Order: sequence, then structure tokens, then C-alpha cells
Amino acid sequence: MRKERYGQREQGQAILKGAALLGGAALVSKLIGTLQKIPLQNFGGDEVFGLYSAVYAFAVLWLTLAAAGLPTAVSALVAEREAEGDELGAQRIVRWSLGLLSVSGLIAFTALQLGAGLFSEWMGVPEAASAIRTSSIALLFAPAAAALRGYRQGQMSMLRPAVSQLIEQSARVAFMLMMLGIAVGAGWSGPATAAAVHGGLAAGAAAGLIVMLWPEKSSGKAGVWIRRKAAASTSGNTTTKRMFYWQEPRLALVKRIAGIALPVAAVSVVAPLFGLIDAFTIPRLLQREGADAVSAISQFGVYNRGIALLQLVLMAAAGAAAALVPALTTERVRGDDAAAAERAAFTLRLAWWFGGAAAAGLALLAVPVDIALFADDNGSAVMALLAPAALFGALQAVSGALLQGRGDLRSPAVNLAAAAVFKLALNAALVPAYGITGAAAAMVAAYASAAVLNALSLRSRLAVAGPSLAIAWRSAAALAFMAAAVAATGFALGALTHSLPHRAGALLTALPGVAVGLAAFAAGLIAAGAVGPQQWRELPGLSAASRADVWLLRLHAALRRQTPSSPHSREG
Repeated sequence: MRKERYGQREQGQAILKGAALLGGAALVSKLIGTLQKIPLQNFGGDEVFGLYSAVYAFAVLWLTLAAAGLPTAVSALVAEREAEGDELGAQRIVRWSLGLLSVSGLIAFTALQLGAGLFSEWMGVPEAASAIRTSSIALLFAPAAAALRGYRQGQMSMLRPAVSQLIEQSARVAFMLMMLGIAVGAGWSGPATAAAVHGGLAAGAAAGLIVMLWPEKSSGKAGVWIRRKAAASTSGNTTTKRMFYWQEPRLALVKRIAGIALPVAAVSVVAPLFGLIDAFTIPRLLQREGADAVSAISQFGVYNRGIALLQLVLMAAAGAAAALVPALTTERVRGDDAAAAERAAFTLRLAWWFGGAAAAGLALLAVPVDIALFADDNGSAVMALLAPAALFGALQAVSGALLQGRGDLRSPAVNLAAAAVFKLALNAALVPAYGITGAAAAMVAAYASAAVLNALSLRSRLAVAGPSLAIAWRSAAALAFMAAAVAATGFALGALTHSLPHRAGALLTALPGVAVGLAAFAAGLIAAGAVGPQQWRELPGLSAASRADVWLLRLHAALRRQTPSSPHSREG
């Protein structure tokens, strides 16, 4: 019995490590994809950046439609077959999944190749047709790579899918930068440059597929294909075991794959909707108000400067939120609603702090950040207006994860879809009158509505206590202290770096401003009594007696006039 428990514990640890590996790879991959937008705008300009952003949102939707859900279905069904020892059945699942995804990818590729002109007209950007056609080549490779990643995950082998994701993103960015250099050096037009850099989607997808198909040197396996086990050991003697498995009919297998894949795909399609709505509405609405096509797409590029920074904040919040799901799921299975409610309340408080600090910092440092990253301050007003979306987006991501941990996969998707419809209506109302600043206000309102809907859904499933008045004013005081520190730092460094080159001075203002803001906010939370040792020790890397914990205890003692060993805290 003890040996069995030890084996189960080891298996559980392996699963958690694999999930962390895959989640970390996804996070790094998204970070690379977001940061590559900076050189694209710097060298290509706002027109190329706007074209790229519009087509990329469209391409992501098609890639999601062609592949979403199948990796999850493959992973679940392969794990089921592996648990039964039916390796040939697992191979049959991956073959059928590869076939289905290859067909869906080919259909999507054909649709984009033939309909690129029509889709670009719907966007209001006819120049985007060539970029749409180039991006569609990725559909010939990405679905198959997704199926093979699902197969490996079903075998509890996470290393190769993680490496494949990183290689895919790295190859995409490398190809994009190479083509950007060629296009800028040769003086290509904006549409031609956007089409060239979109070839990176296909290059990355092909690289990711090659990694999944690459033979394993250690085992002699030919890529993904598995071999049957010819022998088994019984009491020290090697004997041949012949196992027979009843194969389900092909139609039944396809139905099982679709039964798992389609609901997951429906949820996945919701995520790119905000970007797709912007791509199909903002350029067209700007042109209706008198802007020419080039000016409209350039303004859309300026708008996407703020969106790129917003995505960095939301990516961090989503990555942290994903780590909550296993613990919340465990508490739900145990029926420990009190512990789940307490964890949910503290997690939402963390989301408020993280999102509020990010929003305040982005609003106050919008001008130096815009100049440092994108060479001018044309997008600083939009960045400042988008800043509150960092707060609401963080709350939406965390509350969505809390709902998933409670077993509710439907509500976050439905709430986000409703917010997307709200965003569409607001774009139609605000962009004609206020341009891209109206689009920024619409984004803030859309994320706020998604956060509110998620909060209502969560309250109906878990008795989460609202923030007390003491915690509210202490948090507000810490945020006000941070804002004052950042504003003062920005003003002082702006004066000191005035004689330096424009971007260098902005960079030397923005980076210290971010560092001062983080330190001031942490100190403010501790000084006001909003956070104590009991709370920060729940965070990763801040366990008792760790180096960070010791430093925070000293800061806590200095700010609260207590000794480091004191267990008391006025945290509410």
C-alpha cells in the first residue's frame, strides 16, 4: 500500500511538473510573440504594423478554428488508451486526428486563398489581401503539429510539445525579422512588407511540426509513431503477452473526438474576438469619417501600440491565473467551500493590486514608454486611455480561472463573448466620433463588463466575501503612494535626461519609473497593513525563511515599527 501511494505521489508530481513545463513554454512563447511587435513597428512603421495586426487577428481566428479542441481531445483519448495498454488504439486515434486536422487545415487554407480579396474588403483594407494569403500557408502545418502535441500530452510527455512551441515561435519571429530587414532595405511597399513578414506564421508552424516528427535518438522511435510491446515480465520470467482490443467503428471514433473537441474549440474561439472585432471595424469606421486607407491603417497601428503593452499585462495575469486551477479543483472535489472562498477572495485581491498598479503605471508613464518602444509619442494618449483595461483584464482573467477551478467552463466563455458583442457596439458608436481614442474607451468598457459578469457568475457558485472597508482604503492609500512616487520620478528623470537623445532619455525615465512604482506599491501595501507575512507567504517563491521573505520581514518591521519575529499584523 505504501509503495502504491508513493507511486501515485510520484505520478502526481510528474503531471504537475509537465503542466508547469508546458505552461511556462506557452508563456515564454507568447512573450516572444508580443515583444516582436516592437521592432516591426520601429522599422516597418505604423502602416505595416497596422496591416500586420489586422491580418494577424484574422489569421489567429482561422488557426483556432482549424485546430482548437483537437489537441485536448487527442490528449484525453490517448491517455485513456495508454491507461488500458492499448497502444495500437492510441496510434489509431492520432492517425484519425491527423487526417481530420489536415482536411480542416486544407479547407481553411483554400477558403483564405480564394476569399482573401473579399475578406480584406470586409476589413476595409483591400491592401491586406496578399498578407491574408501568405498567412494562410500556416494552416497546412499548424493543425498537424497541434494533433501531435496532443498525442504527446496524452502520453504524459510534455517536453517535446514545450520545445515545439518555443521553436515554432522563435522560427516565426526570426523569419519575420529577416523578411522585415529585406523589405525595408529594398524599399518594399507597406502591403508587400506586411505580406512578407506574415510568412513567419508558416515558417514557425513548419518548424513546430518538424520538432514533433523528429526521431528520438534515445529510443530509436521514428518521430511520433509508437511500437507495440512484445514482452512483459511476470515473476522474473519474460513471457510474450498477446492482448486483443475491440476497436470501435470509425464513425463512433470520429464522434468521440468531435464530442470532446467541439466544446473546447467553442471556448477557444472566443479569446481572439476582441482583436478580430477591432480589425474588422476600426479601419473601416475611420475611412467612413474621411480618412484614406493608408491613414486609417496607420492609425490602427498606433492604436495597437497600446494593445501590445496591454497584452503583456494580461498575459502575466492569465499565466498566474492558470496556476490557480489545480488547487481550486482539489478544494472543489474535497467539498471544502470555505477554503475555496478564502482562496478566491485573496486571489481577487491580488488581481486588484496587480491590475491597479499596472494601470496606474501605464497611465503615468505612457509618454516615455511610447517614445522608448515606438520612437514617438503618437500612441501615448491611447496607452493612457487603455490603462484601466489592465485592471479589468486582470480581474477577468483571474475570475475566469476561479470559475474553471469550480468546474464551470461555460460561464467565462459566454461572458467574454457577451463582452465582445458589447465591444462591437461601442466601436460602432465611439470610433466615428472619437477615432482610436473611442476604440480604447470601448476596450476598457468591454473588459470591465467581462470582469463584472465573471464576478456575478462566481458569486452564484461560491460565497466570496467582498473587500472590507479597511482593506479598500489601505489598498487605495498604497496605490496613491505609488502614483505619487512614479509621477515624481518621471518628472525628475525627465528633467535630468532632457539633453539626451529622445529615445535614450525616455528609456532612462521609463525603466526607473517602473522599478520605483513596484517598490513604492509593495512598501505602501506593507506600511498600510494591507499585506502581512501570512499573505505574502502564499505567493510562489515567498515561502517562510526564503531570502525574499527575510527581506520583506525587515521591511515590514521597519515600516510597521515591529520586530521581524512579531507574528502580529494589522492586515485585514
